[in-house]
Amino acid sequence: STSSSCSMKVIAAVLLSPLLIAGCEAYVGAFSHQLLLRPIAPLSRSSGARFHAGASQPRSLSSRRLRMSATEGTGTILKLDTDLTGAWSKEGQRSKDWFDQQEAERQSKVQSVRASQILVSTMEMGNAILEQFRNGADFEELAKQISACESTRKEGGNIGWMNAQDDFLDEVVPKAVREAVLKKKPGDVLLMESERGVHLIKIEDVMYDLKRLSFPRARPYSPDGSAYMRPLKELMNEKPDTILTYSIETMGCQMNSADSERMAGQLEAMGMAKVEDPSKANVVIYNTCSIRDHAEQKVYSYIGPQADRKRNGENVALIVAGCVAQQEGEKLLRRVPELDMVMGPQYANRIGDLLEDVVNGNQVVATEAAPMMEDSTRPRRESEVTAWVNVIYGCNERCTYCVVPTTRGVEQSRPKESIRKEMEELGRKGYREVTLLGQNIDAWGRDMEPKQRFSELLEEAATVEQVERIRFVTSHPRYMSLSVVETVAKHAKLCKCFHIPFQSGDDEVLRRMGRGHTIEQYLKIVKRIRELCPDAAITADCIVGFPGETEEQFENSLRLMEEVKFDVVNTAAYSPRPNTPAATWDNQIPEEVKSVRLQKINELGKQHAYERSQRYLGRVMDVLVEERNVKRPSQVKGRIEQGRPVYIEGNIDELKGKIVPVEIIEIGAYYLVGKQAGEAR
Repeated sequence: STSSSCSMKVIAAVLLSPLLIAGCEAYVGAFSHQLLLRPIAPLSRSSGARFHAGASQPRSLSSRRLRMSATEGTGTILKLDTDLTGAWSKEGQRSKDWFDQQEAERQSKVQSVRASQILVSTMEMGNAILEQFRNGADFEELAKQISACESTRKEGGNIGWMNAQDDFLDEVVPKAVREAVLKKKPGDVLLMESERGVHLIKIEDVMYDLKRLSFPRARPYSPDGSAYMRPLKELMNEKPDTILTYSIETMGCQMNSADSERMAGQLEAMGMAKVEDPSKANVVIYNTCSIRDHAEQKVYSYIGPQADRKRNGENVALIVAGCVAQQEGEKLLRRVPELDMVMGPQYANRIGDLLEDVVNGNQVVATEAAPMMEDSTRPRRESEVTAWVNVIYGCNERCTYCVVPTTRGVEQSRPKESIRKEMEELGRKGYREVTLLGQNIDAWGRDMEPKQRFSELLEEAATVEQVERIRFVTSHPRYMSLSVVETVAKHAKLCKCFHIPFQSGDDEVLRRMGRGHTIEQYLKIVKRIRELCPDAAITADCIVGFPGETEEQFENSLRLMEEVKFDVVNTAAYSPRPNTPAATWDNQIPEEVKSVRLQKINELGKQHAYERSQRYLGRVMDVLVEERNVKRPSQVKGRIEQGRPVYIEGNIDELKGKIVPVEIIEIGAYYLVGKQAGEAR
């Protein structure tokens, strides 16, 4: 964007321009049409042709089919169906048939694939090159040096976009190979023989054919008929110089924080300006979390004041995003008709494209299966020092208490090359620390062909010179390999901090939770960490009051905590969540019992946290300064490698983003206080 003046102020002209396809909308009615989503650009009169949606639509629901690239820039997920029918095995895990069904549905949506290839003469050579690639060799360089394909060798093997019907590619990639490629995912490498030789084809990107729902607002007037709920296009028609503002309220986990940064990046690329006060914003977004009970009620309480603004005739668009949106879908619109859009987390990277109908006065439901991808825009990072980098989306586990897999979809790993590229870009921009994110980060690479291991990704990440600290969350005891611990021990820039939820200290409870691991397995991981990284922090999550949990089983959780002595334990009383088996069981624990257990485990956790803090007293620790201490402006706040927050006296303008040697002079259960003991770097 070269200036704000050529941004959102002209969206009205774009959306109201007499586009032929928009004029035909009334004729095509509810029939589907194709819309190619391109990288978001600042909205201008010249960009109007990219919008195919007009204001005139039939009052019935219309289904819009969107063809989407899965990895534009830096990320990818495929969120598939949320129908739980027949999906659970007796152990509470997803059945193989369910996974097969999800993969078949994914493949049915593939339109084309962008790929590169290396062509060799024998399968033996192909396997040897594949092994080199797995061991870190650059595919593009291998193609330039080895490939026998004259058409692609000079371009590092780049084929570009292709599908099964591209007959002009027959001499480069025969049709049978193209058909096989269309079944693969980003990051996969296909090894296949044809009449031309042996092809090694690396899948870079996938274009999917997907859906959303958009329909005119059924109630354009407030309930009492006193005010007209005005679409944003009217504001921009009346005041063409208006620069739209937005506000995002983020609830829940780090994944939601990362999603909010991506949405903000998209909106600012369109020329919008951020405001902190939602009552001053033209576009108000609530990025929601459904992991706790009463999440829906919390969302409704947030929406209330903004809905009043809309009923009073203000130009404001209200959007509910995230897991509650995915869980509730159209029910949210029925409950709060003032809402303009309900969108699941898989659409965080496409909010700019979805806003076209919202600006036009329509209501949008975007909870259908969709790939989540980074656009050519970049996230608006909330920090200038630390950054999130998604490495895997979704979760294939089906813990019987957890709603996350049904709201965030099946696992899909990002290609290693894309992750490295994003980290290098962050390093060039001055970011000192990166946190690799995944609901089940140890599962990274297991959905790829050939399979890869998370420890291999850590090895790659550790070679990014520009980034000095690397963290990762969240690990699953069922999949966390000892090689991950060994890799962290080997590289100085990999922070000695492990977040490994145990959820319960009792094997029978773990079995009913569907966790897939035992306490013995968990302690084996802890033992290896203590051996190789004796000063490491180990943090965890635990649920108390799971259905059927006896007092003895709860005491087993306390015993596990006594044995491990965690640096931090995040605790929660069990709460039934929609679409989860445990919510339907008849052995629910009374709330008063859960409350007592929660208080008891929190007291023990705080005691252990204080004990773990004591080892820092008197030591000089490296602290990465991140921000000012808002409660005491003369202090700055940072973190040590193990994740403990540290407060020191200092000037934030001088120390922000620097690593400062700090002598620890005071400790608390969850914080440290120190004084600068050396020169910042």
